[in-house]
Amino acid sequence: MNCDPADAVRIGLKAADGKNLEVLSPTIGRQLLDLGLIDEIDLHIMPVILGQGIRLYDNPGSEPINLHHIGQNDPTATINVRYRPTTTAKIPTRTGAGQLSDSS
Repeated sequence: MNCDPADAVRIGLKAADGKNLEVLSPTIGRQLLDLGLIDEIDLHIMPVILGQGIRLYDNPGSEPINLHHIGQNDPTATINVRYRPTTTAKIPTRTGAGQLSDSS
């Protein structure tokens, strides 16, 4: 079946029969955001750095879409998450000649 994103949402909502309709595609999700058809975004953050892939809801040159954090006192507050690499850090040390080398 070929249809535009708005029709796909209409069909999906009818099939969901009152339940949530989840979109698991950043490209389609971005189109639905632009159409005003997304009412909530659920982000799952994992402490993994991926070298490739599609940026979440990427649309270069468009106006930014501001999000409100649900369940917080200030829904526009920035959420900072800090992670540390699970690999052992290589701490440089000085050799007798004043050169730096890995301590690994």
